[in-house]
Amino acid sequence: MSDLRPTFAYIGTVEHRLKSAAALLGVSENTLRTTLIESGIEVRRANHDNPNAPAVRLFDLPTIFQIAEYRRAKKLTKGPEGKKPIVIAIEIIKGGTGKTTTAAEVAVQLQLQGLKVLGIDIDIQANFTQLMGYEADLTEDEAALYGLTEEGIVKGTFATICGPFIERYGRPVDAKGIIKYPFGSSGPAIIPADTFFSDLEHDISKTSGKRELVFQKFFKESLAGNVPGLNVGDFDVVLFDCPPNISFVATNALASADIVIAPVKMESFSVKGLSRLIGEIQTLKAEYGNEVKDPELIILPTYYSTNLPRVSRMQEKLSQYRANTSPVSISQSEEFPKSTDNYMPLTVIKPTCQPVKEYRMFVDHLIKKINEVSKARAS
Repeated sequence: MSDLRPTFAYIGTVEHRLKSAAALLGVSENTLRTTLIESGIEVRRANHDNPNAPAVRLFDLPTIFQIAEYRRAKKLTKGPEGKKPIVIAIEIIKGGTGKTTTAAEVAVQLQLQGLKVLGIDIDIQANFTQLMGYEADLTEDEAALYGLTEEGIVKGTFATICGPFIERYGRPVDAKGIIKYPFGSSGPAIIPADTFFSDLEHDISKTSGKRELVFQKFFKESLAGNVPGLNVGDFDVVLFDCPPNISFVATNALASADIVIAPVKMESFSVKGLSRLIGEIQTLKAEYGNEVKDPELIILPTYYSTNLPRVSRMQEKLSQYRANTSPVSISQSEEFPKSTDNYMPLTVIKPTCQPVKEYRMFVDHLIKKINEVSKARAS
């Protein structure tokens, strides 16, 4: 029984020494040593199980997230103001741009910076769910064959939780058994997707109410304490990994968003997808006015390479969006497939590799935007 694990990923096999752990938390090694002394958080040493090994600390992932949580509690890191979370939609009307990769890396890195994150997969492909450690369609019998505990089974989705609130049909479902914590209780929370997630699209399309504002209504119900097992006010950030197409679930995420992150692969079709996304946001604003937010758009160039001639052409095309373009680009890298193979974001596997450093710089930029949006909302 002790050999069973709660996610498809082998989280327990990932350990980091002091330097890598400090890099994950964005602090110096001396700061991390001081934090351990002050917090009393214990970290296993390599010679605990092997007397011949050096007495170096080995940080597992739940412990690293626990340290991040401690730093936030001590106000050593800062999150948004107020009781409402900042809603982020990661969307582009084009597949293969690094959208899900960005969702996973950003969710993990925001949590490592002390912000409490709820990631919601609203793409029927469930790639975000998989990247965070879960095979969406695994049955209970199959889970046992793969060495998983009951926690490793996806038992519901955002459709399961949100559906009953569309037109008040059915009874609210307790979200507690649906929300996942792949890195322990101090890590980011995840609401997975599965092949039945399309039921939500169907339900929204049939509603007689304002179909693009269903998620907004759900958030209000959650903040009011009417969603068993989930109050979104317990989180600093709610992050949607959206489908790469125009749909009711995607437009609902956009209509709820304070910030929209658009990962743009450095190719012409991605720029066209960006234009369609901007058009969709403008259409929502024209139709609903002040009922929807005017989200902060952040364009994140992905698959960047100085060796590709097309990149310079794409940079020229993006120049019209310069004010909304991230100062950081994410490099094309062979490291990302390793992340998918391991069912874990690259950040927690190789925290010092180049693309992870780039995502860390992007998250620094994003946190500034989060705090700006939070202050503006509070004023």
